Amino acid sequence: MANPNRKVAGALYLYGISQNPAGSVTKKPGAKSAVPKIGSAGIDGVHAVEAVLCGDFLCWVCKVDQASFAEAVERNMENLEWLALHGVRHQQVVGEVAGQIAIVPARFGTVFSGEPALIKDVLGRKAALNKVFARVAGGDEWGVKVFAERLAAPATVPEARSGKEYLQQKAARLKTRPERNDQELQELATALAKIATDSAPSGKVSGTQPNLLWQATFLVPRNKRKQWDQVLKNFVERWDGRRRIEVNGPWPPYSFVSDAE
Repeated sequence: MANPNRKVAGALYLYGISQNPAGSVTKKPGAKSAVPKIGSAGIDGVHAVEAVLCGDFLCWVCKVDQASFAEAVERNMENLEWLALHGVRHQQVVGEVAGQIAIVPARFGTVFSGEPALIKDVLGRKAALNKVFARVAGGDEWGVKVFAERLAAPATVPEARSGKEYLQQKAARLKTRPERNDQELQELATALAKIATDSAPSGKVSGTQPNLLWQATFLVPRNKRKQWDQVLKNFVERWDGRRRIEVNGPWPPYSFVSDAE
């Protein structure tokens, strides 16, 4: 069980920061704590997730070994197998916390030498953190992508014999791709933006995903979820057979917390 009065020794891995629930550390003995219980495994698969009180905030952390983990984070950033395992563990904890209390997710791989360093950092960002909490309160992050359903099959292209030919073929393919900034896509973007409280770019539309026309990320109030779903449903029906909408979420507000970093 998370206990914000408990002292945590050693290096600390930070998952994210929540506002301290009112009365969570002043309740009488035996009273039910307002601090959520977190059952997900820690980032190292060994240590439990803890809630550390940092002024008006709760910092979600777990102990890590300074030598075997904290100092290995940077060199493992190019180890895809390591990243996949630990990235999932990070997201599981953030998602579990977010299901119970608002959280400003920390950047993956954030490690502090101990509680004093963590508390100093968090208190130094108090104003920025409060501003972010005010913006994301009661909202979830959603990603939306639009794909073309009907595109002509690409013609067989002979293998490029030089760098110049490769660039010419690439330019030709780009010219044949569908137009992205069309009126219907703008209508969808406008309709979704009217419901969302904020939006953020989610990467450039490129050829890495075939037939991808448009993508964006939105911060959507939970009390407007029905309106959000209805707008998407309307466009799905309108574009039946022509365009496909792919939606992912709800997620913690990863794309809307940069002000607090």
